[in-house]
Amino acid sequence: MTPTAYHEKLKQEFIERAQAIFEQVMAEEGEGLSLSQIEKKVGDLRFELTSQLVESKLKLEVKKQQGPAGRCAGCGRELREKGVKKRTIITSQGEIEVERAYHHCAHCRQGLFPPGPTAEDQSSGLE
Repeated sequence: MTPTAYHEKLKQEFIERAQAIFEQVMAEEGEGLSLSQIEKKVGDLRFELTSQLVESKLKLEVKKQQGPAGRCAGCGRELREKGVKKRTIITSQGEIEVERAYHHCAHCRQGLFPPGPTAEDQSSGLE
């Protein structure tokens, strides 16, 4: 999936979640709820939505930065793609799970989760 298509997928997921949260807040009985109770509920849902937005942005950035496997930064040999691995990242918004392509050098036995330095990055001054 291209970064643009992935962006649209993430956008649609976010819009659907935002609509569900809006409906959840508006559907609750308003009578008998204090302003403090309403603010707390909305604040909890805002945190949930903010976390999803942070996670979506991070996923998109990872997707944009991943390219072909390239060459090992250690020995210069071609890296092999070994599938997609999940990583949990702890942020100020909570835990976020991100999927990234995993590459491996059979010679050095080193693994790489792009974006990370490859031989091409080192020769071009990128790191």
